[in-house]
Amino acid sequence: MTSQPNPFAPHWLIRDIVISSHRAAVGPGGLLFVGDSLVEGFYWNRIGALPVLNAGYSGIWTEALEPRVPLLLQSAKPGIAVLLVGTNDAKKDCTESALNEVMGHFETIVRHFEAAAVPVIVMTPPPIERGKRLTSFYSADAMASLSRRIVQIADGRAAAIVDLHKAFGNGEGAAREGLTTDGIHLSAGAYRRLHDVLEKTVTSVAVKKGQ
Repeated sequence: MTSQPNPFAPHWLIRDIVISSHRAAVGPGGLLFVGDSLVEGFYWNRIGALPVLNAGYSGIWTEALEPRVPLLLQSAKPGIAVLLVGTNDAKKDCTESALNEVMGHFETIVRHFEAAAVPVIVMTPPPIERGKRLTSFYSADAMASLSRRIVQIADGRAAAIVDLHKAFGNGEGAAREGLTTDGIHLSAGAYRRLHDVLEKTVTSVAVKKGQ
């Protein structure tokens, strides 16, 4: 992936500027929500008692996110973090070998949180909804495999795991009808469900942390 032109680079630069300005408003000790467009589209600025720093980068894949994480941790100094990445790694024709490399970068990201002593809530990407505009660009099998691997890596290391692939699934490998706008990106109703899940999970982690 790194050898290909990156059409998202200008957007990521803008996001860096926006995140930097929001970081000053959130201050240290907040909630760092980092990941891809599913994170960027999350529109709440507070979860539980914590202000949210939205560090979502549309189009980003795990390898590209990995070097950004330690910089975000150093500059934002969050009390708790939430990680949701991998959606853009599960594209059509993705191989198990490619996913092995993805998981290497994902594990490095988890180690960044461990090194910074920041409790991280790991979320899996949700499944793909059938029959929508972007459905054919992604692999349902790769998304399922990636989600299983994420849970395996995060088990015992993350402060909590939220398996959206399972929670948003229809039991047949796809998302339940109406959970996305285009096959991948969440609908308003799905975002409200995501907010409610995070509200409970973040509050629980904060209590354990004594925050």
